[in-house]
Amino acid sequence: MNSDTIKDFQVFLGQLLQEEKEKKLEGVRPITQGLGLESPRSSDRPKQPVAATPAPKQDVHTPRRVATPVAPPPKPKVDFSPELPVQTPVVETQTPPPLPTVSLLKRAASLFLDQVFVQTLWTIALVITSNIFSGFETGLSTGVFKGLSEPLFFRFAVLEFAALWLAYLAISLGIFNMTFGMWVWGIRISYGNQKDENYGLRKLMRILWSFIFYAPLVPSLLLVFRKNDRNLVDALSGSNLYLS
Repeated sequence: MNSDTIKDFQVFLGQLLQEEKEKKLEGVRPITQGLGLESPRSSDRPKQPVAATPAPKQDVHTPRRVATPVAPPPKPKVDFSPELPVQTPVVETQTPPPLPTVSLLKRAASLFLDQVFVQTLWTIALVITSNIFSGFETGLSTGVFKGLSEPLFFRFAVLEFAALWLAYLAISLGIFNMTFGMWVWGIRISYGNQKDENYGLRKLMRILWSFIFYAPLVPSLLLVFRKNDRNLVDALSGSNLYLS
């Protein structure tokens, strides 16, 4: 026989003997089997926990505080719906009634009273001036008027006459808006709106033209002619007369 076959046969016999031995050992059971007294098997022993290796520390990054942006205010909603026209209530306004006009008779009467008033003041001024020039010898006699033949006294008389009229018209028309004669007959002068830039100019022109016609440097008969209830003084000064 060959040597290889002999070895193979030996290996085969050894395997058979090993299997029979194991079967015999399985057939013999120990008395403590099933009572929990047998020694634990190596496979049943609890495995000891393996100490876990500590994980490497990780760098903790603290988050930075970032300013939260402020939200912009909401945009107003635009309503594109067509707006209906608002109907305003109609208020009926009544125009004031026209002021009563000044008649020609009242104008003439007020002018006459003004002439008498100023002429009286001028006469008193002449008496005082004449007595100053004569050493208070003339008194209230007719000698006062005889002094008008003297050039110096005549000049003083003219200056006093002009000064009295200008002062009288400036005070009465510039401050009170009426003369003494107008006050007696209830006549007032209107220069228009006080906020108007020409308000003061109208007063000045009223005083000037009244001096020319009232003094009178120009005949007062020209004031008889009127248009739309206004005479020459009213038209040239831009003022009006009315009854209060």
